[in-house]
Amino acid sequence: MYMPTLADIFDGLTIETTYTPPKHWLQGRTAYGGFSAALALQIALKEFPEGLPPLKSAQIAFIGPVTENVTFHAEILRQGKSATQIAVDARVHDALVLRTAFIFAAPRKSTIQHNHIKMPQVDRPEAYLPPPEEMFVPDFFDNFSVRFVSQSTPVSNSETPELLAWVRLNDTTDISPEVTLLIIGDCLPPASMACFKTPAPISSMNWSVDFAQSAKHSEWYLLKSFSLISDQGYSYQMMHVWNEKGELVLSGTQTVAIFA
Repeated sequence: MYMPTLADIFDGLTIETTYTPPKHWLQGRTAYGGFSAALALQIALKEFPEGLPPLKSAQIAFIGPVTENVTFHAEILRQGKSATQIAVDARVHDALVLRTAFIFAAPRKSTIQHNHIKMPQVDRPEAYLPPPEEMFVPDFFDNFSVRFVSQSTPVSNSETPELLAWVRLNDTTDISPEVTLLIIGDCLPPASMACFKTPAPISSMNWSVDFAQSAKHSEWYLLKSFSLISDQGYSYQMMHVWNEKGELVLSGTQTVAIFA
């Protein structure tokens, strides 16, 4: 069966036509959240290509299943001298399923510089083994090479709600580094799943993302997610991504509904 590359998908993506996500990017009946966010970002980049500064932040609401015959709408909310804010919505049969807001902002000189989010001390990806076949992971995981760094893995009955892994996107076709980071940044299961004894449904409700610096391509990225609190059926987690040079490239938070 032919599976379109990411370059094929994004090249053909427009606001004039409907779009149906391919099966290899699904999570259950809906498109995987990071892929859905990347679709919206690609729409923004294609609709407003002139003079956009680097992507700085994204607010993403996963409202409903992104299934078939998806339509997109994009608009500039505000365009200033150094920053532009763009909103992209996705609908299925007129029902809103995805709402995103992107901030593109030019770098500026500043005397204030600090970084308190340090990359964990880990070995290179080659030092770790691929996940065992019996590990519980979603179907879209086949699009990535994953090397879990710690013993805390999905559905491992861990006492620590944390996941730490090297991740590489298997599709090496030419797409923008910002889009790549959105696809990769949300690919690990929610950190609370490390505490699960048996598989159970979960649902990401939102994703707030900040880009620490202008996005650049890296073969491997180190992803860390940690649930700060899980109560009343919802988990709140922090998410960080570093490139192979040890530079923080993405930081985010997410609320997850838990049905365990």
